[in-house]
Amino acid sequence: MFAEDLLREVRRAGYTPAAFIAYVRAIFVRVSRRLPLHAELVRSIAATSMLLFAVQFAGALTLSATISRQIAVTYLVSSSIVLLLATFWLLAHLGIMQAVSAERDTGRTLERLPLPVTLTMLRLISIPAIYLLVEARAWSAATWLFVASALTDVLDGVLARALRQESRVGKVLDPLADIAFNASIFIALARVDALPWWVAALVLTRYGMLVFGTAYLYVFHGPVRIEPTLFGKMSGLVTSMVVGLLLLGFATWTDVVRQRFHEVFVVGLATLSVATILQVVFIGLANRKAAASELEIARSKKVVGDVRWPRR
Repeated sequence: MFAEDLLREVRRAGYTPAAFIAYVRAIFVRVSRRLPLHAELVRSIAATSMLLFAVQFAGALTLSATISRQIAVTYLVSSSIVLLLATFWLLAHLGIMQAVSAERDTGRTLERLPLPVTLTMLRLISIPAIYLLVEARAWSAATWLFVASALTDVLDGVLARALRQESRVGKVLDPLADIAFNASIFIALARVDALPWWVAALVLTRYGMLVFGTAYLYVFHGPVRIEPTLFGKMSGLVTSMVVGLLLLGFATWTDVVRQRFHEVFVVGLATLSVATILQVVFIGLANRKAAASELEIARSKKVVGDVRWPRR
């Protein structure tokens, strides 16, 4: 994810500013040299981005006709920015990780963007729409779009295994999309007082620890791989179900029923957030301890959590 061979030079130089500048320059050179040699993959990414833009445009027209012209325009602008960032990230990541050569997991050449990755990008561009619908308190539309987007998270994994289209880029992009998706939902719910801000802060703390903790381990200690655990899958599924029921409640319940159940949802989501934070702390400590012993890393095949060290 960070070009381990180039990071070794940064470590040897003692993490000086000049070393990081040279690292960024080397990344740019690597990407700019490799991608033009693989035009078919680049065309596939560009075609996928254009298709997703057409989906965005249709969604904006629907929002303008049913909700609000202002929301439609805001969605089209924000989702286009998300799509551009995701596209550039894909191109850069594929160039850095040499995904255009033989895929480590499948032993084949990646010539086209896999369908599961396209579904992950579709989930990414749905984030601004759900956020804006929650802010507008269009609860019914927000609920249905949330459910549809959450289902793509299940579908991309199923298709990746069924079609044998598992890829390294998908394994990195999928958890990043999940983090952006869930964090945005909780921020939106907090902004309209559907959830207390302290609950959203717990969720953001968990995701911040995951992102920055993984980056820290990778940069300062060596490559890590994101691997799902049963606890992580179950907690994510339960959290999505609770959030979906909360959105459905705001769409269908009366004020009396909503007030009666609201605190239960708040406590439930807070408990799930604390549990996942403890899990992230445990995973970080376990990986940090493993990093201190090269012999242990070399001999161990045990998965210690969402982040595990590869054998060397």
